Amino acid sequence: MLGMLAGCALPGFNSGSFDHNHWYSFGSKHSATYQEQLSQQAKVDYDPIELNITPQLIAYLDHKQKKNSLSPQVRKLTGSPSRKNYVVGNGDILQIVVFGHPDLTNPGGESSNNNGGGSRQTGRVDTSGELVNADGDIYFPYVGSLHAAGKTIAQIRKEVTQGLSDYIRDPQVDVRVRQYRSQRVYISGDIDKPCTVPITDINLTIVQALDACDSLASKKGGGTGVQNIRLIRNGHSTLVNLNKLYAQGDDIPLQPGDKLLIDDTANRVFMVGEFDKQKALPYATGGMSLGDAISDIGGVNLQTADASHIYVIRGFVGGRDFKDGGLKTIMHPKIYHLNMSNPSGMLLANQFELKPRDVVFAAPASLVNFNRALSLILPSLNAITQGFYIYDRSGL
Repeated sequence: MLGMLAGCALPGFNSGSFDHNHWYSFGSKHSATYQEQLSQQAKVDYDPIELNITPQLIAYLDHKQKKNSLSPQVRKLTGSPSRKNYVVGNGDILQIVVFGHPDLTNPGGESSNNNGGGSRQTGRVDTSGELVNADGDIYFPYVGSLHAAGKTIAQIRKEVTQGLSDYIRDPQVDVRVRQYRSQRVYISGDIDKPCTVPITDINLTIVQALDACDSLASKKGGGTGVQNIRLIRNGHSTLVNLNKLYAQGDDIPLQPGDKLLIDDTANRVFMVGEFDKQKALPYATGGMSLGDAISDIGGVNLQTADASHIYVIRGFVGGRDFKDGGLKTIMHPKIYHLNMSNPSGMLLANQFELKPRDVVFAAPASLVNFNRALSLILPSLNAITQGFYIYDRSGL
């Protein structure tokens, strides 16, 4: 089994940064990562850093997290939207009311607002509405064809009033949007069913749009909430971390045609090694501690695990650069070590906050050294890395 795992290891790993014993080796020049299959010139460097989880480290990470604000790209999108009157578009259905003239308000002669399908009037003015057709026009008695698309309700009301003035003395007209159908926000991605949310006369934000999307209520893996949104606007894509957005008390107003791509596939914590279960845990909206993650999968295996060697691997993908026309991938994982064999270690586990895509590894009791541990989990890291590059190459 160990031989199979070692064969899947990523190439280019130099174990000398942890141990100078060279009785084994990670990878070889014959193995290839996803990006190397695309370019034989690609090179991979690994530069891991090992840190012990201590109260001082946790305090430092907490302080750093509090200072972690929104990116400049996201910050530009936040703020209170400027109040604008709704602009009518093709497909909207308008309701035009002429007070004192029910024959104009409801040209069909029957109210669609009745109980049981009868014709009994309920006292409420209703109409089937005037559809703004594909040319942006509506037709109204005595006014004729009227171009409505691109105009506000006030502008349409004024034109209808002027058109009726030749036939009715001082007409009192009201225009309303009965159905908003011309302007929408599109939501897709990691949800059971894509949905659309209409733009109305009330400003719509990301949070409100997500709340209005019914398909999110049955989202796969449900209950954890949406955390990562990619906002696509006018051909530009911006990744929005909703946890940070909530923490700042901000929201992002949406515009007609905006697309929200939900990407919570990366919001997982990978539990591997000597646990009762090995699985990818969904990352909770409010955050997740190392202790919570271990508890959620039933704890470590007391018969096979070495509780003094719990590792958290973070930031496996560090960046890319180009050298001599070839792709060079630089990996800078930070590896946090925790001794949970004593009560103080358990307390630290409850205080250490995990991040999405963290890999938590419980070492076996027979572990020779940390390099041996890495040889066991590198295949998992390789799979995560390939997923990152596939997603990154999509340009979304």
